[in-house]
Amino acid sequence: MCTLPGVESEIQKNEHGSLQHLQAALEQFNRLSQRLDASFDDINHCVDRLEPAAAPATAEFEALFDVIPGGVVVLDRQGRVGRVNAFARQILGSDIEGRYWRDLVAQTFLPKLDQGELQTPDGRQFSISTGPLGFAPGQILLLSEVTQTRELQRTAQQNLHLVTMGKMMASLAHQIRTPLASSMLYLSQCADGALDALQLRKFSGKALARNRHIETLINDMLMFAHGGRFVTADFAVRDLIAELREQLQPQLQQRGARLLLEGGDSLLTLQGNKDALLGALGNLCMNALQACERDPVIRIEIAPTRRGLLSISLRDNGRGMDRETRRHLFEPFFSTKTDGTGLGLAVVKAVIESHQGRIAVYSRPGRGCRFRIFLPCRDALASQVSHNPAA
Repeated sequence: MCTLPGVESEIQKNEHGSLQHLQAALEQFNRLSQRLDASFDDINHCVDRLEPAAAPATAEFEALFDVIPGGVVVLDRQGRVGRVNAFARQILGSDIEGRYWRDLVAQTFLPKLDQGELQTPDGRQFSISTGPLGFAPGQILLLSEVTQTRELQRTAQQNLHLVTMGKMMASLAHQIRTPLASSMLYLSQCADGALDALQLRKFSGKALARNRHIETLINDMLMFAHGGRFVTADFAVRDLIAELREQLQPQLQQRGARLLLEGGDSLLTLQGNKDALLGALGNLCMNALQACERDPVIRIEIAPTRRGLLSISLRDNGRGMDRETRRHLFEPFFSTKTDGTGLGLAVVKAVIESHQGRIAVYSRPGRGCRFRIFLPCRDALASQVSHNPAA
């Protein structure tokens, strides 16, 4: 291949120019490298100067870590104990680093939670809060002793019930006297012997109805007086709902009502008195039926919340209620029904609160009514302390 003299000269000129550009680029790279090396040396020098000042801050953090009025436990991604403070060592023991949290729970606390809180064999009670580390995989746990707080709450609740019962006695006497006087009047007519068979049956039925009203009133009073002293046990949510459906079936058929259930087959477990909760839910459903003038529909929705509670929502398509009625709805002896005892919803509230739960009502005239109950859910809370924190 031959190259023209002018073309060959141009190629050599271009190659020479490219080499000059490459050499300039290399020189610039070297200058930048020297500047980076100098900057790195400056950073190391700054770190060397900061390290003595950082030591007191670390010591101060360690001191604060140990005086926190609660047990602090740091877990890694496998659920093993990394660091603990002094309060946690008093609860869990000394040599616990590297052990699995679930093993420590099984060793230190009773196998069953008390209303969602950990309890030691000697009766001490602890609430537990969990959160992510944020800067690394794992979790941080905070154990707070609530033994005295829970005891004070139980005492205050019992005292409140005693005070309320004292205020209720005068009203109770009036509530019982009225149906009792009617019953005695009807029975005296029956005892005269001047009634024929039809009248005797009629008056006996009226006397029996008044006596049943008195019995309902007394049963509600006893239920209210129980307060927080129910005998508790574990039971499945689906068993509670199945019994509620069976209990309501006759009234539903009689009124041509529909009961719509969502979440009624839940496998979650509650701790409490199933009969008391069944009575409370039944009371709410009966009130819902009575509030519906036609085509009654009761909708019950059951679901766990993110905070480890069980939500039970009960909604009807009845006439609803105004703000003033809602304000007094749970007060003893308050009733909008002429033949009501005024204790039904007070009993419902007492039962829910005795299970460490709460109840709220939402309603507007003509728009139906919705009751929402929140109860501690044993399974949801247990998952915070017994499962892998990284899961």
